[in-house]
Amino acid sequence: MEEFKLKFYAVYVIFAVMAIIFSMYVDIKKKHYNAISTALSVVLFIAISLLFGLRNEEVGTDTTMVKYQFEYYNKVDFGFQFFYDFLLVLVGRVTDNYHIFLLVLSFLFNGLIFSSVLILSKKIKFNVFLISFSFISFYFFENLGINIVRQGVSLAFFLLAISLYFKNPSKYKSWIIPLVLGIGFHITTAVILLLFGLIVFLKKIKITYYYILYFLVLMISALGGSILSLGSFLNFFFLIDSQKAEYYINNSNNEDYAVGFKTQFAIFNTIFLGIFSFINAKILKYGNESYQILLKYYMAMSVVFFLMFQIPFSDRWGMMSWIVIPFLLAPLFSINKTAKYSMGTLAFLIFIFVFFSIYNSVS
Repeated sequence: MEEFKLKFYAVYVIFAVMAIIFSMYVDIKKKHYNAISTALSVVLFIAISLLFGLRNEEVGTDTTMVKYQFEYYNKVDFGFQFFYDFLLVLVGRVTDNYHIFLLVLSFLFNGLIFSSVLILSKKIKFNVFLISFSFISFYFFENLGINIVRQGVSLAFFLLAISLYFKNPSKYKSWIIPLVLGIGFHITTAVILLLFGLIVFLKKIKITYYYILYFLVLMISALGGSILSLGSFLNFFFLIDSQKAEYYINNSNNEDYAVGFKTQFAIFNTIFLGIFSFINAKILKYGNESYQILLKYYMAMSVVFFLMFQIPFSDRWGMMSWIVIPFLLAPLFSINKTAKYSMGTLAFLIFIFVFFSIYNSVS
C-alpha cells in the first residue's frame, strides 16, 4: 500500500507542476492552450488508469472482493447491476488474469471522466487539463478508483450524463441512457436518476428554496435527525430489499464505523456551496440555467447526505454530491478579463489534497 501511495503522490506532484503553469497561462496570458492541455489530460488519466488497474490485491478495500468475483464469474447472478455483471463475465471468458479486469474498470472510470470533461469544455470554455487535475485533487477520486470501484464507474457515467445535459438539455435520451448504465454498475445511482430527473422536471422552482432546504436539513441532522426516522420505508429507499435496509440500520456486519453527525463533512460541503454561490452570482450573473440545475442537484444530494450521517458508510452518499464539484468549479478555470481565479483555485485544490492526505494517514 505504501508503494502505491508513493507512486500516486509522485504522479500528482508531476502533474501539479503542469497545472500551475496552465493556471498562469489562463490568468496572465488569458489563453487556454487546450490542444496541449487535452493531450496532457490524456496522459494524466492513462497514468492513473495504469496505477489503479495494476494495483496489488492488498491495495483497496474492495480489490479482494473484485478478484473473487472475477475468479468465480461463472457463478454470477445477474440482477440490478447487470452492466457490471456482464463485463465481469465478458472479461472472465477472455482471460483468467484479474488485473486485466481491474484495468478495464480503471480505464472505463477514468475514460468516462475525461470524456465528460471534454464534452463539457465545448459548452463552457475552460482549461481542460485544470478540470481534469481537479478530479485527482480530491481524496474521493482515489477512493472511487480503488476502494469502491463499482460506485466509481457508476458516478463516472453520471458525469457523462451531466456533460450531455449541458450540451443539449432537451435531448433527454442522451443523458438518461448514461444514468441507466450507471445503475447497471451500482444500484444507488437510481437515487441520482430520480433526484436529478425531478430537479430538471421542476426546474422552475427557485434556487432559494434549495438553500432553505439545505440549511434546514443541516440543522435537523446536527440535532440527530436522520433517514432512520423513515423506518420501514428504508426498504424502498435503498431499492434493494429488507436485508439491505437492515444492514444500514443495524450495521449488521459489525464493522467499527463511527456514525453520527459529521462536522467535517458538513463544513466541507458548505464551504464549496459558498464558492459555487459566488460563481453563480458574480461570474455567471445567474444567467446559466444548466449551472443552476447542477447547483440545485449539489444541494439536494447534500441534503440526502446529511440525512445519512446516522448510518454506516455515509460518506458513500457524500460522494454523490462531491463528484460534481470539479464541474461546478469550471468557471473559475475560464478566462476572465477583469479577475484572476485560476491560480488561487488551484492553490486551494492542492491544499485540499495535501490536507486530506495527511488527515487520512494519521486518522
